[in-house]
Amino acid sequence: MRVFRQSGCKTYRVRFSIRGRQYDEPLGVRSKEAAESLARELVLSREKELAGILVAKIQRESALAPLSELLEQWIEEGLAPDVTEKHRVNCRNKPTRVFRDCDWRRIGDVSAVEFERWRKLKRKGGLQPKTLNDHLAPLSAFLGWMVDQEMIEKNPLRSVKALRVIRDDEKRAFTLGELSSFIRSVPEYRGHLYTVAAFTGLRKAELKALERSRVTLEGTRPRIELAASTTKNRKGGCLVLHPDALASLRWLIANAPDGSRKVFFKGVTQMERFRLDLALAGVAEFDDRGRGLEFHSFRRTFATFLTSSSVSPAVAQKLMRHGDIRLTMNLYTDGHQLEMAGELAKVPRLQSSPISSLKSGKSGPAVSKSGHFSDSRSSSGSARKSLNGNGLVTAVHRCPRSAMADREGFEPSIPFWGILP
Repeated sequence: MRVFRQSGCKTYRVRFSIRGRQYDEPLGVRSKEAAESLARELVLSREKELAGILVAKIQRESALAPLSELLEQWIEEGLAPDVTEKHRVNCRNKPTRVFRDCDWRRIGDVSAVEFERWRKLKRKGGLQPKTLNDHLAPLSAFLGWMVDQEMIEKNPLRSVKALRVIRDDEKRAFTLGELSSFIRSVPEYRGHLYTVAAFTGLRKAELKALERSRVTLEGTRPRIELAASTTKNRKGGCLVLHPDALASLRWLIANAPDGSRKVFFKGVTQMERFRLDLALAGVAEFDDRGRGLEFHSFRRTFATFLTSSSVSPAVAQKLMRHGDIRLTMNLYTDGHQLEMAGELAKVPRLQSSPISSLKSGKSGPAVSKSGHFSDSRSSSGSARKSLNGNGLVTAVHRCPRSAMADREGFEPSIPFWGILP
């Protein structure tokens, strides 16, 4: 053990080694006697910690600290400095909600059993697996950071697994008839809200944040200029307007209160109100396959309308503002609404099938000089012509003898043309 004071520093430090592990820690005192006394206590404490007799000081302090303080420390020190403000808010709000619902106040209160019980209760209440996974992710990251900082030995939620999210057939799009009935049945404001959502594909958060200054209704190219701060990919973008969306935006802006900056001045419908509107319109929330409707179904409906209207995939991807075309084509397009039989009928058919002719005992269609199938009634005659050799002789061109090389090695002793009639 060495107690010393660095050049230009007024307080002492101690440097020591236990079981090959090096320690260099400040003592924070100016008196050498006090520094030596503190150093002996520190070395004894570290030896007890390594022997398992005493819990590490940082773990003792963490066990007594409120979870809210530890969470704020993680947000300040553990998150990357370039993460978005929205990400910081989610990292604070989602774990805080779990702490409150489970009555967790200290790190010792955190339990995998209680979290599973909370998640099961919320699942019964209607929260989707993805939403519940979004609560687990920042909570696991926070506890993992505490393990890395040696504040706790193990992550108490290490045994909790994310729920399986089924994307293919869980949600569906509105049909055109359902959407028309739905919009006509609700009050005028919500009807225009739903129309804009269905014919722009804007997400709920983007609709909430949309300002009047971002909407251009006049001119040859009516559009919405999306601010980067309000879009999911933080890139913004320009969205041209469908005539129905344009008419609804005109009504909304014309009827907005004076001084209102938001396009949707009464807010955006929550899920409870959305379900009531479905019931009012007589639209089933779930179809016979068990796929449900939700507010985000308007975005899926927009993608399905684009695909079923033969809009090119590249344009559809651009209008949906997807980074990957597979999202547009596979996840957001409702394949059950696509007209497959009608599209398949456009594929050309063979006039006569060689396979069906063979199965019926008839000869297959003959191949003409142009390479097309001829009528099956003349096929048997063509076959007889081929059998007597005339067809084969006509098809194979004779090679002049002078063009052939001399025989060598294992070449046949009879020229190829010698076997022809």
